[in-house]
Amino acid sequence: MHYVTTALAVIALAAIVIFSLQNLEAVEVDFLFWSVNISKVLVIVGTYVLGMVTGWGLVEVVKRYLA
Repeated sequence: MHYVTTALAVIALAAIVIFSLQNLEAVEVDFLFWSVNISKVLVIVGTYVLGMVTGWGLVEVVKRYLA
């Protein structure tokens, strides 16, 4: 079973590396009064992490008020 887990981790890591290498170009991000040029992969990963954090926070709030 350890080999299967290791193989899946290596495949996931390879997919992440390929994704990152294919999305290196810079994009302009505008928010309110500021603008920044940043790598597309950083925008995607940042959005994913922000969504995970806010989703986790929402679940914790709901659990606290319903428990």
